[in-house]
Amino acid sequence: MSMKNELTVGIVFIIALVLLGYFTIIMSDDIFDTHEYYGMTVVFPSIEGLGGNDKVRVNGVLSGSVETTELVNNRVLVTMKLYNEFVLYENYRITIKNETALAGKYVSIDPGMQFDEKGKEYAVIATRENLVGKAIEDPFTLISEFVDENRQNIQVSLRNIREITDKINSGRGTLGALVNDDRMVTKTDDLIEELRETIEDTREQAPVTSFIRAALTAF
Repeated sequence: MSMKNELTVGIVFIIALVLLGYFTIIMSDDIFDTHEYYGMTVVFPSIEGLGGNDKVRVNGVLSGSVETTELVNNRVLVTMKLYNEFVLYENYRITIKNETALAGKYVSIDPGMQFDEKGKEYAVIATRENLVGKAIEDPFTLISEFVDENRQNIQVSLRNIREITDKINSGRGTLGALVNDDRMVTKTDDLIEELRETIEDTREQAPVTSFIRAALTAF
């Protein structure tokens, strides 16, 4: 390799390192983060895979992240750091939701409202410690559990459906006879043709009917 080629490779390598450093350091939110954080702790019965650095959203707005998760008395204590201020009412809801359909979790905070739809008033909660949260179960997990619990019933239903379709295909039973009878197909075609002719006749008579109705209305 000539000196010129070695120099070119070195320059490209240095540029790559500079770009890598820019995107990992200069663009890093942790280094140049100017937010002022405060703490919040929430107790969940289960966190369903939630972990450190997962996002926290207040009414859908990114407002912080999860710091730690700790098992305490068979409950999970989640410590979060938040930077958006909000008023928390008695009718608040804190839940763990799926970031996407396949993976990822985040904490969703609905701070509630002072008055509900019926006009009931709720007090403000000043504390940000040991709040009560709940986890919404993964829909795929719920479906899997449902299938597992009803496996026998599902198998029986599928077997019944298979038997019904076999009878229809073989022409057994009333429905099977109707489906497989060529005469029924012919009668259906004739009925459709009669309906088409009736519609055409109605369209042709419509102008005459309209004229007679208008003439009678004039008198």
